[in-house]
Amino acid sequence: MGAARKSLFRRTFGAFAAVALLSWCGLMLREFHEVSVVHARNGQAANRLWAELARVQARQWAEQPEGLSAALAELEHLREQEWQEIGYEPPIIAQHVWQGERLLHRQGPPEMGDRLTPDEQHYASDARWLYIEARAPEQGLIVRRWQEVPGDWHFSADGLSYYARPLFYSLPLMLLIAWFLLRAGFAPLRRIGAQIARRSATELNALPPSPFTELAPVVTAVNQLMARLQQRLEREREFLLDAAHELKTPLAVIQLNAETLQSQASPQRREESLRRLGEGVQRANHTVQQLLALARSGADTESSELRRHDLVSLTRDRIVLASELALARGIELELLAPEQCELPMHRESLGALIDNLVDNAVKYSPPGSLVQVSISALPDSVTLSVRDQGPGIAADMHAKVFERFFRLPGLNQPGSGLGLAIVERAAARHQATLNLAAARADAAAPGLCVSVRLPRR
Repeated sequence: MGAARKSLFRRTFGAFAAVALLSWCGLMLREFHEVSVVHARNGQAANRLWAELARVQARQWAEQPEGLSAALAELEHLREQEWQEIGYEPPIIAQHVWQGERLLHRQGPPEMGDRLTPDEQHYASDARWLYIEARAPEQGLIVRRWQEVPGDWHFSADGLSYYARPLFYSLPLMLLIAWFLLRAGFAPLRRIGAQIARRSATELNALPPSPFTELAPVVTAVNQLMARLQQRLEREREFLLDAAHELKTPLAVIQLNAETLQSQASPQRREESLRRLGEGVQRANHTVQQLLALARSGADTESSELRRHDLVSLTRDRIVLASELALARGIELELLAPEQCELPMHRESLGALIDNLVDNAVKYSPPGSLVQVSISALPDSVTLSVRDQGPGIAADMHAKVFERFFRLPGLNQPGSGLGLAIVERAAARHQATLNLAAARADAAAPGLCVSVRLPRR
């Protein structure tokens, strides 16, 4: 497996930088809104105020144009001084004072190079100039005043660079601090990874608990996984030991009788050894087959996909396979089921479950008895039941019989003790519920009823 190409560190670091940049952009949008809306509104209010002051001066100096020009020049000086004291460049203005058709005073904008001058024939505000009029009707005076929209400088190259400089100066410092903080923040995660990497394949003890809220679920999940792996390894070890122990006896019988056949034994003894050799081979083969079925019944439980199959058809096929043994023992097999019953299943493991239930029922039922297999369907589940007329199983032994290689005492039927263990694993694979109960109330031969309740999902 190749190295991971994605990095949580780079992702978080990039998100921090993006948030810082977006915050700056938000502040710039707010500043531009202030310039384009708020400053324009305030600028028009100031423009109105200075126009009214000019009207007052015009009423006083209407008959003396020279005095009017001096008074208005003094007002303009005061306006410029006010803007400079609050730290801004004063907006450019143009101002006319008319008395009827006579121009008493004209104050035009200074030379502005490539900057546009107001259209002095356009008596209205536009995107660059604010326009206001102040009148004195009794003297026929009109003051027309144009003022540059305050803050227009903000949208120039100089204004934009003024706002960009703080970002370019502060962002590298902020990112450097963020890099150190994120490195320190991800250090516990790197330590956990190093602890796991240093472990051997057999070292499955729990990781020490993490004091961090974000890492605690990861550590808990890893510890739970290690605990499950430990349990599985222990079960596999026990399984191998039990399998070796169970195969030891038939292999010893095979070896002993094979040696007898190779010796100069009498024909009668050689015939007896040959018979026992066959029994030993048959028992070893049966044990191996059951071990394989047990391993397959629980293999890949979580990853195996269940597919829809007909349970009735599968059960009928498995009963046919068991009919030879039933016929040899004089036992009748009966199937009570609807014509069809589909549900999600793993066909091989469920087939092993049916095989073992029917095989046990046939083996432990007396000759001439009946083994009944029934299937009943409900909207949310399907129940498969196998009833026999054998000795049954005492209630206090119901949990014990599912252990591997366990066999009820006092029974003479050959077997490996794996049948019900296979049934239990196959049922767990299908999330089914197992139930053991007496088939009849007859105390002499209560029989056994094994029910498997399978969800239909």
